[in-house]
Amino acid sequence: MEPEVLQPVGRTERMEAYPYIRAIDMMSSNSYIISSEDQLALIDPGGLDDQTDRLMEVLFDLYDKSPRPLVVYLTHIHADHSFQLNRRDLFEGFEQAALAVQERGALALERGSPDMTLSRLLGKRIDPISPEIRLLSSEDLRDRGPRLLTLDDGMNIKYATESINIGEGLILNSQRVEMGAKDQLEIFHLPGHSPDSVAVRAGDVLILGDLLFASNPGVAGIPGWSREDQMKSIRRALWILEERDIRICCPGHGKPMDVETVKTTLVRLQRYTESLAEIAVIDHDWARRAADYSHEALREMERLFTIITGRLILVSSLLEDLEEEGAARDAEALVDAAAVDRLFSTIHDHLSSHGADGILDIELVHRAGQTVGRLERIFERKRFEGLFEDHLLRRAERLLNDYTVTYRGFRPYQNLSPMDINKVVAASLEAFRRKPYDEEAILEAETDEEYLRALRARISHVNLSDRADLVFERTDDLPQVLMDCERFSDLVIDLLERLVAARAERIAVRTSKSGDSVSASISGSGPKLVNPFREAELRFLQRSISLCGGTLVGGREEVRGDPEISVRFFSEEKAP
Repeated sequence: MEPEVLQPVGRTERMEAYPYIRAIDMMSSNSYIISSEDQLALIDPGGLDDQTDRLMEVLFDLYDKSPRPLVVYLTHIHADHSFQLNRRDLFEGFEQAALAVQERGALALERGSPDMTLSRLLGKRIDPISPEIRLLSSEDLRDRGPRLLTLDDGMNIKYATESINIGEGLILNSQRVEMGAKDQLEIFHLPGHSPDSVAVRAGDVLILGDLLFASNPGVAGIPGWSREDQMKSIRRALWILEERDIRICCPGHGKPMDVETVKTTLVRLQRYTESLAEIAVIDHDWARRAADYSHEALREMERLFTIITGRLILVSSLLEDLEEEGAARDAEALVDAAAVDRLFSTIHDHLSSHGADGILDIELVHRAGQTVGRLERIFERKRFEGLFEDHLLRRAERLLNDYTVTYRGFRPYQNLSPMDINKVVAASLEAFRRKPYDEEAILEAETDEEYLRALRARISHVNLSDRADLVFERTDDLPQVLMDCERFSDLVIDLLERLVAARAERIAVRTSKSGDSVSASISGSGPKLVNPFREAELRFLQRSISLCGGTLVGGREEVRGDPEISVRFFSEEKAP
């Protein structure tokens, strides 16, 4: 379908369609005008004034040529599809006009529900409104068959309701609305994204609402979302595509799609939706927390990717100096540093405009999710193995994964088990001191490939452990504690690196017992030391420590000027 052009609808007598297709965002949906002999239909007026202004121009032009009733249909009541209902002039100029909404959505609109309309989440307000037409109402489903509805303004709506058994005990409820010249709109109830979600068929065109996006991160779990209903509606939609001779599908966001692409998408979506059993509720509070996490996580991602790209640039430069131009190009090509810089520059703009009258919490979360998705495609850990320390690669990979999991509405995975904290700390200190290369590998290399691999590993390593005296003051005979060993080990190394980078000349790691808990503390000292544990860093570290199974009990600059982080763990029996 060609956007913003009035065009014939296949398999109809007199229907024409005008699709208004927008770039995908959270502020407004696509809109569709269906012109028929007896009715003008506007499906989803959207959320933006300029969009509705254009739609009204088209509708008035059609009305002037052939006056007939206007019916505004909502695929569902979310504010990005329905906010323009607030406009007092939406129905002005039409002798007969009505709003048609599935019954559950109609009840929520009458209450002006900020949760069911997502107006609270999207920073909008939708005034209470009473739809004149309740699609697929409980009364219609009780007494199925043809009906005539006469509204107060004299508009007559002829429609018929049916419930189709599509197999495996699944029922598809639908209504056919007479549009003149033997043409019909067919409306299917497809709950899941919301209780009131419907799809609308006009000839060989199926307008899907947000069915295809209902299981997406930051969408699945919103008020009214149902995993069980979504999985059933996917099956219903597949049946519609098979049985109704659909040629093209028009989503609520994004470009129209051919039927085979939509079928493939729905099958994949079904499998993905099955995995969402324990998803969080995506509401205003979740968006607030996730937006805060976006600030913390993206700041840390930028720090880690700056380290990685910076060291790659150094490796490439040194290899060029050694006249290994091919190897230099290969090292530089491992990461597109310019692309990474552009990603972080863009997200910085979003972060700085977040809050006040700028970007909404949920909008920031989605934009951060898109950025992390791109970083995941750029960063493939196995390409860097042998070039960087394992703990650095693990931290970068885990940070990306933790954000993605949180964005999807889940809690990042923890592998908590009883551990000897002294052994974990000792192993972490050893890993911090360990050089990720063999001193003799360059001299003993038998092939050019072995030589270059050893050379890259040698010149990419920055030996931080030689820059500070490291002391481990352990308390013996400590009880085992519950922790995620790998997360905590990488956290210890991270804290050591931060202190060394902040010019600590001496670092002390201590373990101790207090009551039912065991603690590990890491502090740094030195005349030029700058505290690396500021408020923003502490918020990120607090989250990281929680995922280790611990609690941050000390993140401060002591009287003598020594920055310190202290983490408390509990034994399995005493863990809260």
